[in-house]
Amino acid sequence: HLMKIITQFCFTVLLFLTGCGLSDPSKGNKTVSPGGDPVGKLEVANWVKGKSVDISKGVNVVEFWATWCPPCRTSIPHLTETQVKYKDRGVNIVGVTNESLDTVETFVKRMGKKMEYSVAIDKGRSTSNEFMGRYNVGGIPHAFVVKNGKVVWHGHPMSGLDDAIENALK
Repeated sequence: HLMKIITQFCFTVLLFLTGCGLSDPSKGNKTVSPGGDPVGKLEVANWVKGKSVDISKGVNVVEFWATWCPPCRTSIPHLTETQVKYKDRGVNIVGVTNESLDTVETFVKRMGKKMEYSVAIDKGRSTSNEFMGRYNVGGIPHAFVVKNGKVVWHGHPMSGLDDAIENALK
């Protein structure tokens, strides 16, 4: 039992040191130019939960995460609350990961109602390159607010996301 605790502690320290999440959730938040930066469509290998989302219309949130990332798991309930709050206003949240289908399906099933937004598996990291690469973002979780196919804000999903959605809906 002690060995398991030590292993989990070492794994957590390793994740912290490798930058899975940003130590300061507000670090890196950015409102993009008022007109936004055009982005391509989501390149998805598999939709694990929810249906295909067209980010060229309306307000959408594209959030990058991983099952092994503790800050990502912490932000999931907040993203679910945000999805519920804005669903009637047409906002879609899409969690994108590049992990295996089996890993993500198992995780999403285990989360159940705690994870009530669309979940997709990146197609060869093309969606990650389009978003994370464009803005030179290395840490996850990281969310992008997209209005009519243009990024208008990006940052940590636990810091400023709701305000960014409200601004995009104006």
